[in-house]
Amino acid sequence: MDRSWGILAAAGLLVAASACTGPDESPAPAPPSSSSKPSPSTPTTSSTSPTFTPAASPAKVTAACPFLGADEFARFTGSSNIAAREEPPEKTETAPEYTCAYVTGDQSPEDAPKLYYFAFAAARPDKPVFTTAENCPGPNTPVPGAGEAAMYCDLDDYWTTLAVAKRVHGETRMLNLHLPHLRDTAVYGQVAKLLGERL
Repeated sequence: MDRSWGILAAAGLLVAASACTGPDESPAPAPPSSSSKPSPSTPTTSSTSPTFTPAASPAKVTAACPFLGADEFARFTGSSNIAAREEPPEKTETAPEYTCAYVTGDQSPEDAPKLYYFAFAAARPDKPVFTTAENCPGPNTPVPGAGEAAMYCDLDDYWTTLAVAKRVHGETRMLNLHLPHLRDTAVYGQVAKLLGERL
């Protein structure tokens, strides 16, 4: 998985946001350009990790990492020695995009699981969530009680995507988490509900 996914996702979501009151005819963002597993690396602790302070529906969002800490990500996924690294924000026409990479040791952020944050002025929460679902070759699983709209689905034989959105502070916010498949699918619902509370 590489940064092109976030850029392409933002472009697709902007189209979805512009058609927020009509039928869902917007094209879906392109899936990640690589479906290969990240290369293994020796786990180490990174000193570049930002200090984690859980977000609680902040009035202004300037980063993705505060929504899900490295320790929380490690606990949910059964990983160890994870560092959360905020990547430079992407510039889009109307939706800010922030990205947090959850890296192990000297793993490249390009291959790491990522959390993307998007915001839209007028889109209904279901629009960006289900536009994201269109990238999945198989069915998606809705997550009731997480934000105003949430789902998860497999992107390929390694990656799962989870999206949750809600309308808050005068905008629609969405968090989109890309992570390796988890054996316990109940965890996806737990993560979605946690992210929904923090949006």
